[in-house]
Order: sequence, then structure tokens, then C-alpha cells
Amino acid sequence: MKTRLQKSIDGTVTGYSLNLSSNETYEWAHKSGAAWPCSTLSGSRLWVDVDSNGLCDIAVDNQVTDLDVDGTELDAIVSDHLKKEAQHLWPVWA
Repeated sequence: MKTRLQKSIDGTVTGYSLNLSSNETYEWAHKSGAAWPCSTLSGSRLWVDVDSNGLCDIAVDNQVTDLDVDGTELDAIVSDHLKKEAQHLWPVWA
């Protein structure tokens, strides 16, 4: 997992990019006690870009068009991987 935080001059996090590999999305969807059996993201590479207005861009397996991603699953996987200092920027935390 790679997270790139964008910060203002005073150090406040104003945005981030989150990259998850296909292995990371698979492991997340199949973790013991918290599996996501109908995952649309399992085994796919996921990239999201977020700023203070919310989700700016998303790509699954390097595709940005014709995405069929469950919003609840997207909230869950991003929330589970998001650094604490950026949680205020993800809608599920608002």
C-alpha cells in the first residue's frame, strides 16, 4: 500500500492518493472474521485520489471509465487503509 499525503503550509492534510495492489485488495476481501464475499475489488489494483472536496478520481486495474464499484465496499476498503491523519477527508468519517 502506498499513500501520498498532500499537506498545506501549516502541515494540515488537504488530500491524498491511496494505491492498493491486487494482493492487498484480495487479502482485505478475504480476511478472517471480516470477509467481503461479493467483493467487486478483490484481486484488482485500486487507486483513489481525494482532496478537501472528496473523491476526485478513481481507477481500478488502471481503468477510469465504466467502473462498477460498490460504494459501501469502497468506503470500507479505503477506511480500513487510510492513515489516521487523513480520515477527515474521506466521506464515511465526515
